[in-house]
Amino acid sequence: WVVRGRESLSGGSVSMSRYWPEPSDVRRSNESAAAAGALASPPKGWPGCFSSNAALKAFMGKKALNGKRVRLTGTPSAEDASKASAVTIEPDDPFGNAERVQAALGWAIVKGFVVYECADQAEGTSFVAHLRWWNARESGVWVDFTPRPADAQQMVLLESAHAEAKTKKEASAATAEAAAARLALGGFLTQAANGKPAPPDAKAPKQQSAPPPPPPRLDFKGSEGVEELVLLLRRGTAEAQGKAAAAIAAAAAAGADEARQVVGAGGVAPLLLLLRAKGDAQEHAARAIMSMADSPEHQASLSAAGAIPAAVGLLRSGSLGVKDVAAGILGNLAIQSEPNQTAIVAAGALPGLVSLLAKGAAPAKEQACFALWNLACQHPPNQLAIAEAGAVRPLVALLSKGTPPVQEEAAGALMNLAAHPDNKRAIAAANAIAALVPMLSQGGGPAEQAAGALMNLASNNALNQASIVKAEALSPLVALLQTAPKSGEPASRRAREYAAGALMNLCLKQKPLQDRVAAAGAVPLLVGMLSEQAEGAQYEEAAGALTNLADTHEENQAAVGKAGAVPPLAALLRKPSASAQEEAAGTLMNLAACDANKDAIVSAGALPPLVALLGSGSAAAREHAAGALANLANGRPEHAEAVGAAKALPPLLALLQQAPEGKDAAALRGCGGAGVAARAASALALASLHAPNAAEVRSEGGVAVLATALGAGVSEAAAALVNVSKGDERSEEHTSELQSLRHLVC
Repeated sequence: WVVRGRESLSGGSVSMSRYWPEPSDVRRSNESAAAAGALASPPKGWPGCFSSNAALKAFMGKKALNGKRVRLTGTPSAEDASKASAVTIEPDDPFGNAERVQAALGWAIVKGFVVYECADQAEGTSFVAHLRWWNARESGVWVDFTPRPADAQQMVLLESAHAEAKTKKEASAATAEAAAARLALGGFLTQAANGKPAPPDAKAPKQQSAPPPPPPRLDFKGSEGVEELVLLLRRGTAEAQGKAAAAIAAAAAAGADEARQVVGAGGVAPLLLLLRAKGDAQEHAARAIMSMADSPEHQASLSAAGAIPAAVGLLRSGSLGVKDVAAGILGNLAIQSEPNQTAIVAAGALPGLVSLLAKGAAPAKEQACFALWNLACQHPPNQLAIAEAGAVRPLVALLSKGTPPVQEEAAGALMNLAAHPDNKRAIAAANAIAALVPMLSQGGGPAEQAAGALMNLASNNALNQASIVKAEALSPLVALLQTAPKSGEPASRRAREYAAGALMNLCLKQKPLQDRVAAAGAVPLLVGMLSEQAEGAQYEEAAGALTNLADTHEENQAAVGKAGAVPPLAALLRKPSASAQEEAAGTLMNLAACDANKDAIVSAGALPPLVALLGSGSAAAREHAAGALANLANGRPEHAEAVGAAKALPPLLALLQQAPEGKDAAALRGCGGAGVAARAASALALASLHAPNAAEVRSEGGVAVLATALGAGVSEAAAALVNVSKGDERSEEHTSELQSLRHLVC
């Protein structure tokens, strides 16, 4: 910033309104406190003296200065000085300086006092405070740009409600006299060489000043606050840096607020520099960074500061104790951050992490698994890269040889790797299934992640499905669904969701498995999961398992309905989760194929949300909703009437108008076919058996829409055309003339 020499205070022809220093800006703790004289800030023994010295505590308290917050604050950093380089700073006007910085940078003004001890009085007896304003960065860190005397580079600043009253005045003889009197009381960088105040209009020649000596290294005292600890990281002795890093690591691990204070105090850069040191300081600094990286709000700033290459470097060259912390840093930075996931792999982290799986101690193995878990989460390129780096076999080995925490992390990593189709075979080939199935009975985290890994391994992979069944996984998966098992602690909600997902994938189009899973007692357990209101609960897996159990299986359809599934499924249709709506509609579609469930579905109020999904749901949700309406209307005239009354016919016609043409139409062609258009045409065919519904379809231009769909290969439109045209001579004549009626032949 630009420090401007003080203007003449003797008046003159130029009017200048500004804040002027005044003797009233100085407050004394007692009558014996000399307003002028040698001053020391911070007071001796700070910060311990604030608690132990009653006089100082009273002076800074409500009855005197009425302090709000107090901090030991140094001079601006080089970065802050650069930001304020265009701001004019007056050496004797902290009030105007703070306002100019606020105008230039937007940094809030903090109003308060500098607290000094009277150094020429008996120690701890007398104190003075000088009115002063400064600024606060967006992070909350205080920055004081007003120049200070050379012996006061660290000062105690006290925010105070008593520091508000300060007004601008025009230059005059009175302001010059008051300013001179205030400057005589010290605290400003406006002293002459003899220690006396410089005359207000003195014109001292500019002299070449020698560079100041480097500041002395600071020692650790044990009572420092966060900002003082960060200062020790920069200016402390080697021993003090290590102790400060340990204290910061403990603070950052205590919670999000503490980690936020460390980041706000500028602690990231010096901690990263300490990663280049050796010994305890390096490890403590790494642990502090790991704790800060655990909070998503700090991930971007840590990555921008260089935390990723620094942590990867520790994986290559750090001690064994530091390597596991480095893996933890990378694991935390990768949590739900696609940019960091990509950057970590690009920085070359995988070889070091995979090496830890085989050679590291138990904590290192656990952290390496954790990092791979997060790197692979919903990131297909990383899922492939991790497998190609050779992680699968050592991860599978840890399922049997590792401690329970390591087993949990290894299974979690394999779960995410198995989400990629190209990894499923390799994971199974490494004998993962045989190792995962026994973990289902362990309980806790290992069982949860084992169920998740089996769920992904079974997804769209018939060979893995057969291997999982052969490994006798069905019984422990069903047992994992229980909320009150006969022995052991109940599984977590997430574990039960993963178990339901595994059963969902295993039962798909597999009638023998549908029989076995239902016979094992899964139906009431899955239905119970639909009604639970646990925080963060997901319902897609339980609903999906019921969908597949009921698919073309009349006994299971009746059992699911009898177990009370319909009301919670109807409620799921109204939840904001698109995937939950999709699965609930699919389950209701299959349940509605059973006549015993139809009345319950209508009575549960499912029709309006099903109709709403026709226009707003995903493609699968629209297909399931149309299928549910078709099944409800099938063979039940009263429900066909209810479908029309629910205003389902116009959106069903709209779905037909969205039917694909050309090569995509093949997916919808054939009698009894699936797909949005096929389901919509079936629903219209069955609903139109009710004459008023047929009349409405005709009035909505449905004959032409159905004819077009039939021509596009939607064979179900033929039955709809016949039913819509009944009783209307013009429509019947038009239908009979349609050349596309050849598609009626299946």
